[in-house]
Amino acid sequence: MKVRVAPKFVLPLLLTVASGVAGAACVPVVGTVKLAVDATCQIGAQVPAGTQLAGQCFSVQLSLAGLPVATGYAGTTVEPLVSLVPGAGSTLSPAMIPTATATPAPRQIIQTARSAVSLGHGANRTTIYTTDVIVIQPSATSPLPKAVFEQIVIDDTNHVGAYANVRGHLNVLGNSIGQLAPVTGQLCLP
Repeated sequence: MKVRVAPKFVLPLLLTVASGVAGAACVPVVGTVKLAVDATCQIGAQVPAGTQLAGQCFSVQLSLAGLPVATGYAGTTVEPLVSLVPGAGSTLSPAMIPTATATPAPRQIIQTARSAVSLGHGANRTTIYTTDVIVIQPSATSPLPKAVFEQIVIDDTNHVGAYANVRGHLNVLGNSIGQLAPVTGQLCLP
């Protein structure tokens, strides 16, 4: 007899079993993400009080292998960035790292963002809140960037549903605005 388990149940089952046995389970995840411009800026109602949005708002569709599709909102923010150079002080995002030459485009742009995505259905639905840092390598000859990398850290959840206490991080490898971009990372349940 051959038993087949649908992939969308395997990862949640593994997280649940491993967390019950080991105290904390972290599993690698892969998938895709796609952002679409959100003119109504829905993320504004979901970010912590005092968070300053920078005016770029998006709806989010996140698909991680083995998990239900997560949907939600994201928006760029203005947040402090502190230098690792002693005595260099701090600045606010977005920040630009200049090139050594006098080209019109900066070498890199660093932007911060916040996201809120909901994963699961009904009573198992969990909203995950993240803090994001985006590094963009602009192009001097095209309006599209040469490269984009985003690091997403799960800060908190709404503490309900199947993923109520999930932690971890995701990495977006490319530009996800209006197109699918690959995602890798790790999700952990205590």
